[in-house]
Amino acid sequence: MTNRMKDKTPQNMYMWNLEKVKQFIADGIEENIHLDYKGSGSIDKTPEKKKEIAKDVSAFANSDGGTIIYGVKEYDEKEKRHLPETIDFINARLYSKEWLEQVINSSISPRIEGLIITPLQVDSPEKNQVIYVVDIPKSNTAHQAKDKRYYKRFNFESTAMEDWEIKDLMNRNIKTDFKLSFETRPSKEKIREFLSGDFNFEIELDICVTNIGQRIVKYLACFVKGNSVTAQNIIVPISNETDFSKVYKNTIERILILDDKEIIIGVDRNPLLPNTGLTLTTYKIRSEFIKNNCQLDIQISTEDNSKFFEINGREIIED
Repeated sequence: MTNRMKDKTPQNMYMWNLEKVKQFIADGIEENIHLDYKGSGSIDKTPEKKKEIAKDVSAFANSDGGTIIYGVKEYDEKEKRHLPETIDFINARLYSKEWLEQVINSSISPRIEGLIITPLQVDSPEKNQVIYVVDIPKSNTAHQAKDKRYYKRFNFESTAMEDWEIKDLMNRNIKTDFKLSFETRPSKEKIREFLSGDFNFEIELDICVTNIGQRIVKYLACFVKGNSVTAQNIIVPISNETDFSKVYKNTIERILILDDKEIIIGVDRNPLLPNTGLTLTTYKIRSEFIKNNCQLDIQISTEDNSKFFEINGREIIED
């Protein structure tokens, strides 16, 4: 599985405003496994459109979670078909947030817990021109759409799931699960402010993992890789300008000191309990890492699960 942080399950879920959507359009943030754009025509009271809404929303819950933005039109050209072109607002008089919520809840079984709909005013409130941002969490069970089928996200689309995929999804809650996040010093807000200036500075970057499942994570390994361009903008722990690979684990070394020498006499694993986090390592990077949008490839593995993340510099400082 490949998770892109800019995709969205984005770390910045649930913090939407109109300026952020406009920035997505300006930056040409492409649709992906965690992000989907829908023009105003996707919201309609016909049975066909209601089925399509249920299909798309359930597919995100059955996959890795993510965001659907209703009210943003994609380009018509084939080579740009997954890129946002412009705001295509929805008439809130005809289609309220409550109406959309009712369609989703009544068309998907079981109901998706934790789903959030954020209405964004495109113009003055009296004009009732809105965008609906639907944030859908990754679920621990399979959700059936109104047409009695189960869907997943695949290649920018919602596609029907195979029988084995449905069974595997039903067992998701008995597997370990986790998410990747980053903490910085200075804060992400300060970094974004400093980047607007014409000077370079250093950043401390924590790579963190949080147990979002229901099982204790006993074994955790994090593999961090980068190319030579990325290495040039890392101060610690990289000391060269070639491709690199580092491994970090949830281990604690038991050390005995004899004659002023440290001897490792054993290694214990620090289990990660549900709803708890762990800082695996801290990097010191140059601000050019963010400016040049350098990339890190990160694979996190537990005793029964593995995820791969492609992270670029700008994604690290998203809220």
